[in-house]
Amino acid sequence: MTNIWSEAIQGLQPRLGAQTYDLWIRPLELRQVQGQRLLLTAPNRFMKEWFENHYRDVVLDELRARTAQDYHIEIDISAAGEASPNAAAAAAEPQSEPEAPPPPLPPLPALPPIGLSSRYRFSNFIKGSSNELAASAAWSVAQEPGARFNPFFIYGGVGLGKTHLLHAIGQHIHVHRPHLRIVYQSAERFMNEFISAVRFNQFDQFRARYREQCDVLLIDDIQFIAGRDRTMDEFFHVFNALYEAEKQIVVTADRMPGDMQGMEDRLISRLNWGLVADVKAPDLETRVAILKQKADVDRIDLPDDVALHLATHVRSNVRELEGSLVRVSTFAALKNQPLSREFVSEALGVSAAPAQAAPISIESVQKVVASHFSVRIADLKGPRRHQGISRPRMIAMYLSRQLTGASFPEIGLRFGGKDHSTVINACKRIESIQSEDSELRETVAALRQLLAHEPAHAAQLPS
Repeated sequence: MTNIWSEAIQGLQPRLGAQTYDLWIRPLELRQVQGQRLLLTAPNRFMKEWFENHYRDVVLDELRARTAQDYHIEIDISAAGEASPNAAAAAAEPQSEPEAPPPPLPPLPALPPIGLSSRYRFSNFIKGSSNELAASAAWSVAQEPGARFNPFFIYGGVGLGKTHLLHAIGQHIHVHRPHLRIVYQSAERFMNEFISAVRFNQFDQFRARYREQCDVLLIDDIQFIAGRDRTMDEFFHVFNALYEAEKQIVVTADRMPGDMQGMEDRLISRLNWGLVADVKAPDLETRVAILKQKADVDRIDLPDDVALHLATHVRSNVRELEGSLVRVSTFAALKNQPLSREFVSEALGVSAAPAQAAPISIESVQKVVASHFSVRIADLKGPRRHQGISRPRMIAMYLSRQLTGASFPEIGLRFGGKDHSTVINACKRIESIQSEDSELRETVAALRQLLAHEPAHAAQLPS
């Protein structure tokens, strides 16, 4: 059976692509076969969850095609794997393994990273559909720095959690691998340090700090150096030195690498080498969870209906959401009034009536399209090219691009890790066919209408 498993997953490599195969399939190990149950081991929880959500059905289809039998896959996490980033134990000390001696450490551990805030941890980062990929990948990077996603590029708007994840990665690595030398810096300060080094003839010290005395480089808001030729040139050489030495690089920006005007092509290329993940505005359920956590930390009595009402009206970003809670709770305390929907509406100057539905997500598009065409969501994410699957998949990709504003790479990832060129071709094809096929045009219009009134957007409080 081991040979069948090996042949099955290797047979997927041409269909999934070498990068996807190496990232998500190869790390899994077959531990045991019990009849038609395959017991696998994943290196960590992130790998387990990602495989189950995106590739398990694909692997099962391949096994069925090769053996004419239906198998069931169960996955455990290896002994070296850690708990989920949402678990309270995320900030705990690393577990020891008395059977094996600990790895040798330098005589003196590295000093705590300068500039990292202990307020930003994985344990207090709320995951949702808007940030799931970025959060899970950040956790994986923190567990295995330099080994998996390198470089790791996080992009998104202001106040959506990019900096939180960057700090959380640094904090987790420092706690669990204190011998690693971590450098955290904003791109603006990196540029200012470089200018000072040139001005005062201290370039050797600057080069040593970033190229030789750094095991993990965390750079916030890299878009700031776009158009600064000498700074870009120096960062290019820093990047190369660290990458070749297999040191971890994590970068954040407010847009994708290719959308940063003034950024050198060679830097754009390198920033795209690893994993590029975005964080979007949180959906309703995530906003409610953020408010409830903030209320617990600040000891604010926040009723569920008030949390839902506040989350419905404040949608832009996490900072504004938390700031609104602080503002209305302070007003309520000053006026000696309990928090209520009416009080929140008055304090924020909004209507007490329910607001419009939350923005459409890729997941809701997949759900509506799969239901309309009577196919499984797993089929939309899978590799099958049958007409009954490929057409709905292309329509789902097209609507995801049209209605969610997600990038082509992000849509590809949500559809089973497909290349962005596949998404581009699907969108062009559906656009072209609609001009000649009235039936398809009506179908797409009907799906748009369904998504506009999809009840999933009128979300309830998370359980």
